[in-house]
Amino acid sequence: MARMGTIAVTILAAGLFGWAIPLARVFSAIQPVTVALSIMVAAVFVRLNRGVPSLEWKSLDPTKRKDLTASILNVTTEYGWIIGLNATALACLITLTAIGHGDAAQWPLWIRRSVSGGFGALIALCTARMAYVVWRDIDIVRLQKRLIDEAANKEEVERQRAVAEERVSNIRSANVRPVEVPPPKAWGE
Repeated sequence: MARMGTIAVTILAAGLFGWAIPLARVFSAIQPVTVALSIMVAAVFVRLNRGVPSLEWKSLDPTKRKDLTASILNVTTEYGWIIGLNATALACLITLTAIGHGDAAQWPLWIRRSVSGGFGALIALCTARMAYVVWRDIDIVRLQKRLIDEAANKEEVERQRAVAEERVSNIRSANVRPVEVPPPKAWGE
């Protein structure tokens, strides 16, 4: 579902940029877009530096632990793709800057519209992928929370079991004997 949404947004942005935004306006947006893409890349590098959370892995359910580590590996792979995608977008912007507004103005109209549409598609794709990874990161945090809570509950249950067993052994060591209780009698007896 997310992939189809990303494709739809990218195609829509390409069409809108190619139709409504002339290449001359794209040149005026290169500097702010470069800054935004650089911030996205920096955010991804910061997230990559965070790595795998430090937990007491032995106390976690093995299946859920494998799910967590697989999710972290998948989202890390997504980060690599985002860095590559943003680097491609930045390279395209630098290439456009090197070509210059004057030379690009001499291109045929269909090429100018195609370049403008490609610019819009690339920016939309970079933004959509960044949003997807943020969503995935939140999903991983939820999984971590669930695993931590289950491990804490497991420790609490084990502690309560140990306390109960200690109390039962104290009662047994007190050598309490059962007392014979006579059956109940009716009022008149």
